[in-house]
Amino acid sequence: MVRPEGQILDRLKAHRLAVEAADEEGGRDLAEALLRARARRLAAPRGLAVEADERQEVLCVRVATERYALSLAQLSEVMVLGKWTPIPGQPQYLLGVTNLRGEIRPVLDLNSLLGLPAPESAARTWVVFLKAGGAEIGVRVEGVERVVRLDLAALTRPHESGNGLPQRFISGITADGLILLDTVQILALEILQDARIDSPSDS
Repeated sequence: MVRPEGQILDRLKAHRLAVEAADEEGGRDLAEALLRARARRLAAPRGLAVEADERQEVLCVRVATERYALSLAQLSEVMVLGKWTPIPGQPQYLLGVTNLRGEIRPVLDLNSLLGLPAPESAARTWVVFLKAGGAEIGVRVEGVERVVRLDLAALTRPHESGNGLPQRFISGITADGLILLDTVQILALEILQDARIDSPSDS
């Protein structure tokens, strides 16, 4: 008998939820971890919803010298960031738009959004696509690491961000300094509601 998790895992693979990083050390392992984490979440019985809310699977990423976590609940895809098109007259934290299999998607610059130093121009960077309510946007990060499960009850929620980061984007911080970003707040940025970012003059 095929386990529900296995069925869901096959379906996720068919929809190409993966890290396009076969040439990177550990890239295949990370892709498999993302797939299995999503499959576990989707296959979990409804009666475990409360427990699932208390423990959240996240993708650990690197931006500048800091480590961040993005919830897998909103994550749709991870890939090396290739070509993108800047949009004149927009905030600095909007990196531009990129083509994702024929669809134009906005990409945010997390370095700028979080007030961190920009990556070196020649450095390879990544884009993590987040999806909620029919909207899909990318966020640029400087490295992708691994999938972990966080105990939300154990997170520190400071009244003020100790390292100067915008408090609205922080859900909490672990004991070892991993910062869980609030993807709901990121997706709610006003600039992402502007239709102009989906149809630049030159893509």
